[in-house]
Amino acid sequence: MAVNVYATSSTTENLSRHEMLEWVNDCLQTQFSKIEQLHSGAAYCLYMDVLFPGVVPLKKVKWNSRNELDWLSNWKLVLTAFKDVQVDKQIPVDKLMKAKFQDNFEFLQWWKKFFDANYDGHEYNPLEMRNNEPLPADPKQAQSTPSSALKKASNSSLNRTLPHSRVSAPATRKPLAPSAHPAPITTSSTTAKPSPRSTIPSATSRISSIPSSGANNNNAQTVKLEKELEEARQQITDMDEAIIALEKERDFYFSKLRSIEVMCQDNDATGQLPIRKVLNVLYETEEGFAVPAEDETNGANGLDSSA
Repeated sequence: MAVNVYATSSTTENLSRHEMLEWVNDCLQTQFSKIEQLHSGAAYCLYMDVLFPGVVPLKKVKWNSRNELDWLSNWKLVLTAFKDVQVDKQIPVDKLMKAKFQDNFEFLQWWKKFFDANYDGHEYNPLEMRNNEPLPADPKQAQSTPSSALKKASNSSLNRTLPHSRVSAPATRKPLAPSAHPAPITTSSTTAKPSPRSTIPSATSRISSIPSSGANNNNAQTVKLEKELEEARQQITDMDEAIIALEKERDFYFSKLRSIEVMCQDNDATGQLPIRKVLNVLYETEEGFAVPAEDETNGANGLDSSA
């Protein structure tokens, strides 16, 4: 079973981004050039095999996929492995998959402490375990990094890890609970859309284009532009509120799917599902949600309720 680690920036010493990146590339014999490239979860699948051999089926890992569904599949392998070895760390998968530096850097800092607490010093060949798959397979990076780097001996690489950071005492182990903010399956449809602010004409730029010498003669136009600006601001506010509501609804329904998935995993051995619990999850509602009356729904659809 894993040793759980709880650490915060106020109680531990954290390595710099360059030291962390050097540590990852040294341990896994990879060519990551940015912390954000760890967002696919492939490196963490390999790390889990280092710490707990066999807990992750490496044949299922998508090493260099650019598909969000494959990234989600990698993270699900990590989540399942966490549950098997009783790691109670909540992984913010939805944030990590967005490839933002800060989110991935903070998680990697925790991971370094988790690794130090659980690694027993045995030798490991990461290239052989992933069938010599280059990681990441980035054409641009391949030009700037000699290909001979992939042939670097790796048996002793894990024994040259950077100095251990201080970690707090292990806490009581418990099964992994569903993530409080599960990874949305359809994030590409939301992230690909331009920001509402970019779709609204800039009234301020039009105001600034008015010559200062003729400002006194264009009061009416200035008032009109100020009105447009106020309307634009209101439109931004409305759209932001709509986005927040949609994200909340998305997370609500995804949490149902995640809860049912956990039930399926828990009952995989028996092949039987607790039907009543599944139904309770499906029909669970949030505070303030009102189910529309049946007669009103039928009336809106032009149906006769007596039928």
